[in-house]
Amino acid sequence: MGGIVHLTDQSSGAFERPAEGQTSRPAQAPAPLGTIASSRIDEATALHRQLEIARLRHAAEIAELRRQVLEARKMAALGELLGTTTHEFNNALTTILNYAKLGLRHRDQPTRDKALERILSAGTRAAKITASVLGMSRSGSARFEPVNLHLLIEDVLVLLERELMKYRVQVEREFAPVPKVSANPGQLQQVLLNLLVNARQAMAGGGRLILRLSHDEPSGLVDLMVRDTGCGMTPDVMRRIFEPRFSTKSGPDETGKGGTGLGLSACKEIVDAHRGRIRVESAPGKGTAITIRLPVQQPAA
Repeated sequence: MGGIVHLTDQSSGAFERPAEGQTSRPAQAPAPLGTIASSRIDEATALHRQLEIARLRHAAEIAELRRQVLEARKMAALGELLGTTTHEFNNALTTILNYAKLGLRHRDQPTRDKALERILSAGTRAAKITASVLGMSRSGSARFEPVNLHLLIEDVLVLLERELMKYRVQVEREFAPVPKVSANPGQLQQVLLNLLVNARQAMAGGGRLILRLSHDEPSGLVDLMVRDTGCGMTPDVMRRIFEPRFSTKSGPDETGKGGTGLGLSACKEIVDAHRGRIRVESAPGKGTAITIRLPVQQPAA
């Protein structure tokens, strides 16, 4: 005799016909669709949260690496300046010592007055050199503050004055009254120093270096232009000047500056971080003009 056949209740579906040798048991009810959907949503939410945390961590790591690269580039620029500033400072000290000796040797008042005036002038210059170097080397602060571009330009020129004279570069200032800009002064000094050195290197036989400040009121921007009368650039070179490690120089010049291809790419990164713009105009044999546009410092609310 075969096993007993249990008929399934077609109306309820609560029982199934068992196979040979099995007893009947209730069928397992499927999970409600709402529960499944809720579980999937929770899993997707958790995955999204993990991805967002990973993205933020990755962005923070990139920002820190960029900060370290900018700091390294700043230290490299200061290293290039070491020879120049040491020579400038030594000249100031030599002037002070020589006129101090002159004042001690000659007791008459006119000679002593002249000696003291020269000592004061040399001491003031030495103080400016020190202040400029300290301004550039201020450690890693990314703090923005109101910056007077007239004073900042003069501080950087102090560091390069003798070098520009040596290479017969005449500096021309075309400064219109401009408001202060919102900037990090140390980073802006690094940008300006790089542009001035590039301009000087482009004028191997000497030339004119024009520095211009103007205020574009409708746009709320201040324009700082550095223009030289040097060799200029071809269109192919202009397209690549902001590429990291691209350089038209074979290496540093006799002053130890340039040749790494990092200068202008770092300048662009700094200007971009200031919510500014940088524009380049150049032609072979006609010199180069680089204009930096920076936002005006807004009054406190």
